[in-house]
Amino acid sequence: MNKFRHEVSIEILVGLFMFTVLIALGIFTVVLSHDSIWKKSYEYEFVFTEVSGLREGDNIYLRGMSIGRVNQTSLHNNNVSVFVTLDVPLNLRNGYTIEVVNASMLGGKFLKIYEGPENAPALSQNITILGSAPVDVIEELSEAVNGLQEMINAVSEGQGTLGKLLNDDSIYNDFVEISQDVKLIVKGVEAGEGTIGKLLKDEAVYTNASVVIANLREISERLESGEGTLGKLMAKDGEVYADISTSIASVRSIAESINAGEGTLGKLVRDAKLYDETALLVEDVRAAVDDLREASPITSFGSVMFGAF
Repeated sequence: MNKFRHEVSIEILVGLFMFTVLIALGIFTVVLSHDSIWKKSYEYEFVFTEVSGLREGDNIYLRGMSIGRVNQTSLHNNNVSVFVTLDVPLNLRNGYTIEVVNASMLGGKFLKIYEGPENAPALSQNITILGSAPVDVIEELSEAVNGLQEMINAVSEGQGTLGKLLNDDSIYNDFVEISQDVKLIVKGVEAGEGTIGKLLKDEAVYTNASVVIANLREISERLESGEGTLGKLMAKDGEVYADISTSIASVRSIAESINAGEGTLGKLVRDAKLYDETALLVEDVRAAVDDLREASPITSFGSVMFGAF
């Protein structure tokens, strides 16, 4: 009887131990799977043309925070339906995006949700939520490497400016000749040859330049002190400027008087009758002069003839 009781006690202890282990496993499963029995969840379906390796259990992020995970993916009518469970409801607006993003260069994916601009109108809850086509980083990197390889091959073949610089010997020879010419010019300048060389080596040029600068300084000082005609024009008192302004005003007044027909000159300019009479007078004077010119031989002959008597 004691042996039977001992065996029953052992079986009860083993059963209690197994029950405790099962409870602990259940708790750990709920914690690790981020599921909560008492928390409310929201289920959505996203439709993609391609998910680029997105799998069940991958995380979903909104504003940088994990808000759920992928439950299931399935093909349907040439599209991929992604069923998700979220901890918060979505408030999608015009301009929203849902895209598959690489978790790291080593692999892994997650869904990134952008609900749209804050001032955009909200969308109905019954619409089909469309996801964006994923960007394949590996494919883009491969294309970039291929493009770089093509560029390197073109340079190696002498194509383009860089290829010609690296492969065309004539360009190198031209650079060598230019450098030699520059070296000769520098040596000539150092030896005092040419205009630049004389400017750098000949002290007489420096002396002359100093004299010219001194003369310019003297002229500037004289102008500033008001000497000479130009200095008086630039003087601070403005006397010459005032005289010139007065003269110009007088000339303007005379011109206005003439234009108005005042005075003899104004009448000559503005009065057409006086102009016509002056023109007739000039014609009469010209005719009289012509008559005197024609009569001068007869007058001279008469003077000779009557002078003899």
